[in-house]
Amino acid sequence: MKKRRYLCRSSLLFLTAVLFLSACGKAERQRGIEGYIYEAELLSGTEDWGSNFKSNGTWLYYIGYGSALYRIPLGEDGKPERENPAGARFSADDGILDYTISADGEIYCFYADTGGHDTGSLELSGGRLSKYLEDGEEVYRLSLDGRKAVYASLPAAPGFLAAGREGRIFLLSGDEILVVDETGAVVGGADISAVRPGEGYSGTEKLLEGEDGRVYYMTENEGRRTAYALLEEENSCRLQAMSGGGWEEKSSLAGRFYGSHHGILYCGPDGILQCCGGEGEWKDMLRWSDSNLWQNAQEVIWISEERVLAGFTVLRDGDVSHEYYLLNRRKAEELPEKEELVLACTGVCGNDLEDAVIRFNRDSDRYHITIEVYDGEDAITKLDTRLVSSDPPDLLELSELDVVKYGEKQVLADLNEYLKKSGLLKREDFLEGILEGYTVNGRLTGIPSGFMCFTLLGRPEETGEKAGWTLEDMMALTEAYPGRKLNGFSFYFNLEWLCGDYVMDKFVNLESGECKFDSDEFRSLVQWLAEHSGSGRGYYDEEEVEDPLIRLERIFEFIDYLRYVSRSDEKTAMIGFPSHDGRPLYQAGPVNAVGITEKSGYRDGAWQFIEFFLSQEVERTWQLSGYFPSRRDLVEKMLEEAVTPGYWYEYDCAAPEEVQGVEEMIAHTDFSLRDGVREDIIGIIAEETESYFNGDKSLEEVTKVIQNRVSTLVQEGQGM
Repeated sequence: MKKRRYLCRSSLLFLTAVLFLSACGKAERQRGIEGYIYEAELLSGTEDWGSNFKSNGTWLYYIGYGSALYRIPLGEDGKPERENPAGARFSADDGILDYTISADGEIYCFYADTGGHDTGSLELSGGRLSKYLEDGEEVYRLSLDGRKAVYASLPAAPGFLAAGREGRIFLLSGDEILVVDETGAVVGGADISAVRPGEGYSGTEKLLEGEDGRVYYMTENEGRRTAYALLEEENSCRLQAMSGGGWEEKSSLAGRFYGSHHGILYCGPDGILQCCGGEGEWKDMLRWSDSNLWQNAQEVIWISEERVLAGFTVLRDGDVSHEYYLLNRRKAEELPEKEELVLACTGVCGNDLEDAVIRFNRDSDRYHITIEVYDGEDAITKLDTRLVSSDPPDLLELSELDVVKYGEKQVLADLNEYLKKSGLLKREDFLEGILEGYTVNGRLTGIPSGFMCFTLLGRPEETGEKAGWTLEDMMALTEAYPGRKLNGFSFYFNLEWLCGDYVMDKFVNLESGECKFDSDEFRSLVQWLAEHSGSGRGYYDEEEVEDPLIRLERIFEFIDYLRYVSRSDEKTAMIGFPSHDGRPLYQAGPVNAVGITEKSGYRDGAWQFIEFFLSQEVERTWQLSGYFPSRRDLVEKMLEEAVTPGYWYEYDCAAPEEVQGVEEMIAHTDFSLRDGVREDIIGIIAEETESYFNGDKSLEEVTKVIQNRVSTLVQEGQGM
């Protein structure tokens, strides 16, 4: 579960500037990077292609059937030959684990015996390294008998081999990287045991080729990625960690690296493909959305400065398939002119939304949408700066934003006006709760394409079988079963998810500015929740506890209801979250909520995209995208199909009472927005109670500080 970003209340002062900005008209925007766009062409006849593609500019190689090496000649235009789309088999032997091609066109293949391992990882033993000329002649065969190595997994492009300078080849072999000269002799190596992933860790490692014969070793460990340049010193190599020039920003596991003789390529969450040459500096090369392509390319082959080949895994008519595109570099001014819109996302752009942008761009003769992703600790600050600029984004993906904050300052346009005029959508098409949830001061700020439900589960003999209870009921449950914890989540997490609404209703009056945190009742709540939560203090901290009283689950789709509730391995009651009056209550997690910025100069085009996105049945949303649809007709269709025999392989179909259970869950799901004030207050409580848990302050001292801080926060909010 992703924690909502904390949004400082003072940022409201910053956003107030929006109200005083005059409409600046339509900005002159230009697609591409430095005036160039890589125009994408879908290649046909690629159904039999395999994986692990490489190119020397003349041939396109890949591992195909039987783990053999295949190749296809490339024409002068960079396109693979059409007479034999699958190419011809190059290697005589099957079982190639990895291969590489030198800048001179020589081919190196790595073979090894593979076997399972007790831990579920892969053991490689023996085998050989063979060098071939372009005509298929084998130049040498280096035996690797006696060598063994264990790896967590074997990805499609494993990275065991890399071609260096002067005919040298680097081979990853367990705790060592071997250096093999042009004659097939092992002439040196590098000890990498100190930086490899730890025993049992599932992180990956690989060699990458760079410009001018440079070779890099990359390892993933404990959620971070590190790249090392291999520096040759006589008969050995040493590792030098890459730093500066943008390398540190690529330490997370969110992006992908691709090696080539022209330089290393990298694509991160921002959807921009970057290249790194011999100088070690990263430069922007292309933006995938400029090329009307997705940003999660599985294969990227840098054929030349003018051409890139990219492969994607896509969903078409309910089936997964592979598509390959040839990208040719062109001047942006040579392409048909379109009005350029910007869709801003924080963290990541969802697959369905990204796919809709691509399809919209391909279909529209007038508009083109560029996706901009704001990521990192200062993402919200950067976005707010852009919003008050003379060239704000036109569309906002709202799922990770404080929508109340933006809605109160009328940063977002009122979509009610567009719904009234629309010929494709109307208000009654959507679940009413969704539209009510995204309404701020009477203005509809955005519309999600779908949602997921969060719920609490318990044992019916302990919690009762029916949904709905109060926080007092939850406290009574812990009294009835002394010594047992609610769950293993931290105090901070439970404070927000179990007690957040209770805290705001009981101890805060936003209208009068009064707070009641310096009270015995609040201190009792803190003591009770701390006693029945996990010992972790961080928001995401979770520990295993014996026999927890409740369990938090996310119901992404109908089958999750069957799996966790109605057909669970143990009898389960879906009791939901505590409500102030004991009515059933579930929390919504909206998906792909999109709004239009008030100051956009392209509001009509922005609404056309929202119509396009929400009026289509995007790839059977409820079945394959992993969430419930927000449109009523799609919900009804989902429920109708759920009772069709054979609908699910695992469960066959749903029973009528299970359909009714899902209907009731959706009917009692709370779609209301939580503003930054609520989260700031919860954050203050969690921060200040830390000194009480550490024994540095008494609970009375802590609650006085909380009282003062929250009172100040609320009173400042009243003056805005």
